[in-house]
Amino acid sequence: MMALPPWVDFERAERSAAVMARGLTGSSAAWETLLTHAQAVLGSRTNSRLPTLPESYDFAEWADLMAAARVLDISATTLGDEATEERTATAILAACAFAMSGTSVSAAAVIDAHDLLSKELSPGELVALSLSSPSLAGTVFPRLPLGSDYSTCVEKLASFMATGIESYLSETRQKLDDAIQNALLPEERYLLRLSRLSLAHAGKLSTAKALEEYKPVLPNGYVERLVADSPMLLPSQYEAIAMHGVLDRNRNLLIALPTGTGKTLLGELSLVSSLGDERGIVCYVVPYIALGRQVADRMSSHMPTEVRVHRLFGEYQAPEPLDPDMYSEVVVATPERFDAMLRLRPDLLPKITCVVFDEAHLIGNDERGIRFEGLLTRLRLLALTNGRAPKFVLLSAVLSNADALAMCIGVDPDDIIRGTWSPTAKRLMRWTEDGTLRLYAGDDPLRDDPAEVLGEAQLIWPNLDFRPARYPNEKRLQDPFALANVAYLAANEYARYGQPIMCVCSSRGKTMTLADQLVQRFPVIQPVPESIRRIINLIDTRYRYLFPLKVALQHGVAYHNASLPHDVRAGIERAVDLRELKVVAATTTLAEGVDLPFRVTIVADWLFYRGEEEVPMESLLFKNIAGRSGRAGKFTEGDTIIFDNPIGDARMTSPPHRRQLLQDEFFLAPSAPVMSSAIARVNRRQALSIIGSQLLAAIPENPGVEDLASSFHRFGFAIRTSESSAAEERINAAFRDVLDDSDGRPLAVAASPARLTSFGQAANQSGLSPLAARELRDALNALPRLGARGSDLISISVALLTSLANLPEQRSGDLRRAVASPRNRPIVRLDELDSVVRSWIQGEPFESIFASIPSKRRSKIQPPLREWLQGVPEASRWAEEFTKFLDFMNHTMEFFLPWLMRAAVHFTNLDNLPARPWSEWARFVEFDVDSIVAADLITENVVVDREIARQIGLRLQERTYMPDIETERVGNLMYEVFGADLRTADRVYQWLRRRTLEANYVTIDGEIRLS
Repeated sequence: MMALPPWVDFERAERSAAVMARGLTGSSAAWETLLTHAQAVLGSRTNSRLPTLPESYDFAEWADLMAAARVLDISATTLGDEATEERTATAILAACAFAMSGTSVSAAAVIDAHDLLSKELSPGELVALSLSSPSLAGTVFPRLPLGSDYSTCVEKLASFMATGIESYLSETRQKLDDAIQNALLPEERYLLRLSRLSLAHAGKLSTAKALEEYKPVLPNGYVERLVADSPMLLPSQYEAIAMHGVLDRNRNLLIALPTGTGKTLLGELSLVSSLGDERGIVCYVVPYIALGRQVADRMSSHMPTEVRVHRLFGEYQAPEPLDPDMYSEVVVATPERFDAMLRLRPDLLPKITCVVFDEAHLIGNDERGIRFEGLLTRLRLLALTNGRAPKFVLLSAVLSNADALAMCIGVDPDDIIRGTWSPTAKRLMRWTEDGTLRLYAGDDPLRDDPAEVLGEAQLIWPNLDFRPARYPNEKRLQDPFALANVAYLAANEYARYGQPIMCVCSSRGKTMTLADQLVQRFPVIQPVPESIRRIINLIDTRYRYLFPLKVALQHGVAYHNASLPHDVRAGIERAVDLRELKVVAATTTLAEGVDLPFRVTIVADWLFYRGEEEVPMESLLFKNIAGRSGRAGKFTEGDTIIFDNPIGDARMTSPPHRRQLLQDEFFLAPSAPVMSSAIARVNRRQALSIIGSQLLAAIPENPGVEDLASSFHRFGFAIRTSESSAAEERINAAFRDVLDDSDGRPLAVAASPARLTSFGQAANQSGLSPLAARELRDALNALPRLGARGSDLISISVALLTSLANLPEQRSGDLRRAVASPRNRPIVRLDELDSVVRSWIQGEPFESIFASIPSKRRSKIQPPLREWLQGVPEASRWAEEFTKFLDFMNHTMEFFLPWLMRAAVHFTNLDNLPARPWSEWARFVEFDVDSIVAADLITENVVVDREIARQIGLRLQERTYMPDIETERVGNLMYEVFGADLRTADRVYQWLRRRTLEANYVTIDGEIRLS
């Protein structure tokens, strides 16, 4: 950092600007004074003709410039319409200041927010903006005097950014100096002198230049595609490439960088460098489907045509055809699908050269964390069996203490890729019951104490008519009163910023309740934006029961949770991305998964349920959610506001307890170590089932390992945590369960080393736990006794669901309650299951099945069910009931039953059971579609909506789709189905074309079948 005049206090200036912009009391000064501090910082960086950059992009080196940029940006935003010229000049300075700190994405956000390129700007101002955000060079060039120093400077800049050729950079620098010498206005000369430092960063961070030496190890054409999309790296990305060996094929990495610092691209670069121009396979594992789609879309846009990107999303099922001997294969998969790929295609294991695990902090999170740890451990064990393991790359924005996880994959703590640089300022606020809105330091690197209060203001809660509550029904009655306050806060923040706001709720029901409250705070929007109109049209034509959502959308409000149809959820995400929705009430799935431009995140609930227990939101989850506000490249700062919700168990929500919990979990959480393993923390029965399943897979993968249980523990994450002993005990118990021969049917024998029996081999391929494998085998043998009739799909489905309802893999509490007793009031009673299964398999939509359930038809809930399904404006208990029903269908029909049927394929031959079309049944049951094409479209996540997949399948069948696919005919078909969604249409078309060329489908008697 350059030496500054002793009177300059850039930290206080930035803090004062942040406090004053939010109307808070605290550190303050005249705006002129703050601008003077910012100008002094900029002036200290203008003296050198050839500025030198420090080796590191540590935040401390650039803190003064970042603070100055924030002050200028906030100042430009707060200036009124009467100061248009001053606002424009200040915004240009802010863009330059961000670029001078290497933060070109924030410079681009400033340029976009103030629409600077629409202004009447001088040539010098245009050049300064081009150097602040080099991707604008092509837009700016035509506006400059042809043949002038200005136009030549921008032209050479564009050439350098496209190619990385050093001579173009030298020419850009020379023309910039000439422009400085010849500038007539002192204001232009000043901006251009500032831009020397911006150009120095561009020269260092150029994607083309940084990757030039790595071109031989990257797929042919990849760098050019990436440069066209992202011509300039973020500082964190540059450091990871230049100093930490991200593109080194043999170096494991743990990347623990803040949100918005480009970790996804670093994971992608790790994959493609491991793949190179060779045939093989690399894998990117994501915990959420929405995140997976985003990653796959970005990768597909960068990959040359000879590299195939596969989307393996959803639960345990067979992978689509992968051929790493013939193709360069990139797999983006959920953990469950990745697990299935390893088990069902063991031939792929030695060909996997790199695996990226995104959101790596989830290794300590419930059942999914155990599977995560199991997969990581199994891959690590490969080094014992064949002397090599794939390269590991773990990504996370919220690992405060990553040392233990780094050791797990063989990364020295000194080699963990950490960083303090961040493109956006993340502000943390809390709105307390006494009506005080406080701004905290949080984990901003300009601050030392995260719990320091920077400023506060009085914002009285409009509703105080509620109290702490312990029981669910009592809480449900009071939630609307508390959420009315959240709606008021959201309206207040939207009035301030005019940008999308996300409100995070603990349950689906609360998202709907909050949406109702938000409607009362926002007027109807006119005209309705196209993205919102499309969602409304969907509701009118296909989902009339979502009438309250339609009403909300007309006010620019929406709720987003897993109970919504896929196409509605996708439409809401698209509307937010276009910034056409004002507020979205969402569960944590949206908050953790998709990168969307929310300016403010309001945490409406800080207490969540873990099973039947109410607990504070985990600090890592909170940090991840807080990172979603202020999307890099869209905003320069983002606010996360905690609503001090007092509804909940008084043992946690009483004022002193609440204050302490919130401080420990949220304000001081950035310094809390992450040292837990889910293996030791999760319910014992669940933990043993998942560990047992992972051990089943590890046995054939490691035929030379003598003491597998001990090795599994030694190579895992748990051994490096305080729960090591407890985790070891559970691993040993799970292994004993695998070897158990008390009924004469062990899954493995304790030879030296252990080996799977034929039963164990079938269980391993099924992906089930030892307990589930044994009980499924018994159930398959007992089908006639359980009421199943021959090959009748309906009766067999009911028999499997009822007899296996208590397996750990079965997630529906309603099904377990229904099997236990009808007095438990399940959403679907046992005597109704037959008709529900029948309706589902016949292809009826969810709402029709729900309406046909006898207990629902007899219900006294008002309005009558049929009326609610046609759409009513007022809230109704039917919404809650239908959400429970959707959960039931998702857990049983879409997940559990298809898994059992796929598993049955492997067990049929063990006991000479009657042959049944288990695989075909599984596809039809899972997707509620009646064509192979439709099932495959959904399986491979080419299309997420069941009804659209069905339409495509039927129309292709009607037109007798042949292997000599006609581009125009199928293109027209895709347009008919998708309307103007040409991107999805093209994805479907390319998928069908590839399938045909690979001869996966043939037409027999006018019907498409697998070849």
